[in-house]
Amino acid sequence: MSKSRIQGLAIARDLIRVEVDSVMYALEIARIREIVNPLPLIDLPREHAAILGVSDYREEVVAVVDLRRLFGLPSQEPTRRTKWLILETRYGLVGVVVDAVHDVFSSGDDRQREVPIMDERHLERGIKSAHRYDESLVFLLDADRVAQPGFDVLPGQMPSIPSETT
Repeated sequence: MSKSRIQGLAIARDLIRVEVDSVMYALEIARIREIVNPLPLIDLPREHAAILGVSDYREEVVAVVDLRRLFGLPSQEPTRRTKWLILETRYGLVGVVVDAVHDVFSSGDDRQREVPIMDERHLERGIKSAHRYDESLVFLLDADRVAQPGFDVLPGQMPSIPSETT
């Protein structure tokens, strides 16, 4: 396959569509290291309600942010569809919990829309823009912004976590 064709394919599908409480969001594929089923968690004292705790992801301790809680929604028991997206952020790795992962799509400029600021929690939600997908809107999340609560945990608060392989 030619280099230009490979680049064209990479540009064509650069966002992944995820669901939180029946609303569709997207994250940049380039920021996702892996999509995993929920792993064992260790609860930590914390200030931010969106943090579920920390987990051992491939020999690395990662904070886990629940997007439902971050968006002010009630918690929900994990289902077969619940996934964690392990994001690479400017702070480091973080797990982000979503209700479901759907598919990948293009962020083509003709599909992008601005999102109005609706309240004081706008920045905390981390919505960068909206994109048309079929006949609906999908809200693009800023990976660094949604991961930020996971890095409010101080290094001294991180416990020793049993490995997922033990």
